[in-house]
Amino acid sequence: MKKFIKILAVVLLFVLVVYYFFSIVSIKLSYHNPEDFADPDSKFINVLHIKIHYKDFGRGENTFLLIHGFGAGAFSFENVSKELAKCGRVVALDLPGFGLSERPSNNISGIDPYSRVGQIEVLKAFIEQLNLNNIILIGHSMGGGISALFAERYPELLKALVLEDPATKSYSLPKGISNIMKSPFGKIILPLIIKPITLSLKSAINKAYFDKSKITEDMRKNYLKALSIENWDKGLYYLLIADNSIDIESGLSDIHIPTLVIAGANDGIIDSTSIKKVAGKIPNSKFVEIKECGHIPHEEKPLEFLQSVLDFLRLANICCI
Repeated sequence: MKKFIKILAVVLLFVLVVYYFFSIVSIKLSYHNPEDFADPDSKFINVLHIKIHYKDFGRGENTFLLIHGFGAGAFSFENVSKELAKCGRVVALDLPGFGLSERPSNNISGIDPYSRVGQIEVLKAFIEQLNLNNIILIGHSMGGGISALFAERYPELLKALVLEDPATKSYSLPKGISNIMKSPFGKIILPLIIKPITLSLKSAINKAYFDKSKITEDMRKNYLKALSIENWDKGLYYLLIADNSIDIESGLSDIHIPTLVIAGANDGIIDSTSIKKVAGKIPNSKFVEIKECGHIPHEEKPLEFLQSVLDFLRLANICCI
């Protein structure tokens, strides 16, 4: 019996080693240069020594700056960008670690570009480099939390704010797991856990929609491109260990610019009642709930999303198309 256990242990160890090196090789083979997936209207700019991918079209007095959610990118707003461009300039970017943007070190230019605090500093530098003015900041999910934090810290740069199914809760890995992941051992075990993590990201696409029939193959491909960009595994690791314990919600009452909060009534990721509470903490904000809609209204119900945004801007005398 003891001999059998020893043989079994050796076999399991061999399988684990083979799987480990297979994972490393498959990750490296998946790498592609961001330009390989760029669209004809894609642009790149160096912001705080980070290569940022963005799209920029339309023109006018107002600038719609679009901030995507976790696992997404500028592509997520394709269903609404052209209509928004009728009311002004539209700029959508991929945050560091997402889409076609670079996966840099987690300590560059004195900030962690994967943390909420670092992301708003990247966003501020991006705005300054492109000389964006009269900004209507639209943030979805994680991007909604970033947008709320940006509005708390830099309200003078914004004209209006739209928070779509915003993720405003502070969070970080449990301390024990965080310490392990931040240690040299964490980087070693990453290839062993990367597959389950990427599978969970794939399943999140289904969970984000109320009407699953609206999930197209092209949409899935756009979301999964990020898992082929050079150093995507490095970026995912830094996103996992980033310190996002900052309390965004305590500062919501300090937001005094015109604000719209949108919720998908059937959001399976963030409960719509908690989104309504976010609206309640922002003085004089407007709350809209879109029926039969999941976590991504601008993708699943673009017409209703656009109508809500444009109605809000008309009432605020910001846009009148």
